[in-house]
Amino acid sequence: MTYAPPVAKLCIVVGLFSGCAPITISSDYGATSMSRNPVLCVGKAQCEIYWQRAQAWVVNNSEYRMQTVTDTVIETQGPTLARSALAFRVTRVPDDKDGARIVVIASCGNVFGCKPESSAAVTAFEHFVTN
Repeated sequence: MTYAPPVAKLCIVVGLFSGCAPITISSDYGATSMSRNPVLCVGKAQCEIYWQRAQAWVVNNSEYRMQTVTDTVIETQGPTLARSALAFRVTRVPDDKDGARIVVIASCGNVFGCKPESSAAVTAFEHFVTN
């Protein structure tokens, strides 16, 4: 029998669980939800208010830090592998009439599900932004 140092044993165990390749987070596991009906805003004033609400909601509902905040993207860090905490990406796509379409994507790195569920978070986001 050969001796394997503890670090080698750990690498073997990690390799078995990771499949020796980078792990991508897939919606096949129910770990990602996206707006089915984007939030629509009409006019510059309403769009600005909705965008400010979107940013406030993400800041208050994500365990991850904000990574990007622009006029068209709000994005947190994450998701982290095996964590059930949600990461968010919100995009604002302007139309040709001073309105826009706002879409949110919520995802986590846990194949067993997110807490809260990503679909519930998307629904809560949409409700908060529009009310």
